[in-house]
Amino acid sequence: MDLVSVWEATANPSKPRSSLEGDHYCDVVVIGAGFTGLSTAYHLQKNNTRTIVLEQSKVGAGGSGRNGGQILTGYLHSMSALVKQKGLDAARQMLQMSLDSIALIESITQENGISCSFQRKGHLAAAYKPSHLEELKKEQQALQRDFNYSVKIVEKRDLPNELKTDFYFGGSIDETSASFHPMNYALGLAEAVENQGGTIFERSPARSIERDAQNRVVVKTEHGRVIANELVIATNAYSGNLHPLISKTIIPVESIMIATEQLPEKLAQSLIPQDRSVYDTKYMLYYFRRTPDNRIAFGGSGRTTGKRDARELFLNLRAGMVKVFPELEKARIEYSWSGKVGFTRERLPYIGKLKDGTHFAYGYAGHGAAMSTLMGKLLAANIRREQRGEGRQNPLEINELRPIPFYSQSSKVVGLMKYYYKFLDYIS
Repeated sequence: MDLVSVWEATANPSKPRSSLEGDHYCDVVVIGAGFTGLSTAYHLQKNNTRTIVLEQSKVGAGGSGRNGGQILTGYLHSMSALVKQKGLDAARQMLQMSLDSIALIESITQENGISCSFQRKGHLAAAYKPSHLEELKKEQQALQRDFNYSVKIVEKRDLPNELKTDFYFGGSIDETSASFHPMNYALGLAEAVENQGGTIFERSPARSIERDAQNRVVVKTEHGRVIANELVIATNAYSGNLHPLISKTIIPVESIMIATEQLPEKLAQSLIPQDRSVYDTKYMLYYFRRTPDNRIAFGGSGRTTGKRDARELFLNLRAGMVKVFPELEKARIEYSWSGKVGFTRERLPYIGKLKDGTHFAYGYAGHGAAMSTLMGKLLAANIRREQRGEGRQNPLEINELRPIPFYSQSSKVVGLMKYYYKFLDYIS
């Protein structure tokens, strides 16, 4: 189902990279060349820590190059819900981390001259029901009261200033959020890693992870090995069965996207006048935006495990796009693709270190375009702090991974998930 994305089709030229052959030595080996792994390597190399990144396909081939390019504030849970779950102090720290994640991406793109169409135009959370707008208003009050953070409520009568649609009942605007071309950011971040002295091997899937007699990590691929002092697994929803415990603590959920043909500039601008990233409040949400070349990129939750129903899913997503924007009824769909989103049992990101010495970060629940770069920086900081014998403090830090009950990525549970999600879509 992984068809060509609009981001891959319109990406900047990328340099060829070799696959791993023979034995290579470094301080830290990172598995996964998405935003998390590349950011980890980038920040390690900036501190003179020799790093090798192994990627089973190509840079950005997973979720990092396939998402909607929406760099959003916050988390899947509302901040008021996180106050109840984590406490006010931790929730405040988590909000600041979210804001820091966007600022970090902005600074990395500027410092390294990454051409990825980064822009801060904010996001709109569009209310699918009148009751959802009331919930957004309550969240606005909580953000102002508990976090001294301001968002703007848009009533339905004022919505045409944001969206040319009758599908929604208002919304909430956060001006801090940003957007970018995700594949170009991944490619630029990879070049920044290499410019700092790091090495990236593509088409080099890790086959096994062992420890040698000196307690060094040995990661084997088909044609070579990497021997390192530290290991980082940054494969998120594409973890497969590489690490048994991590595999049992993340649920990969498929999300699908379509992109129209290039639209007349006037039409594209009229549909989303302020050029914001948009997502709605349906349980099976839609998310969409204008692309830099005047297409509408429109996404939703695919919830499929096979190819038989892929065509139907894309047709349904196109029908959803036309419901939101009737003017796109005759617009040709030029790109259709899918990607995997990683969820943990708490639907919050995990970061930490296992007893076997593995460093990890994953489970962004749809907010990885923003959070993963920061999590890579935090992974690098954790490794350096350990080397200096320092402690660390992070509300997303988890000391022990607990397998999700009755779940494995190869079990029948995954096959049944699509029926469960269809039911959720029906009642939402």
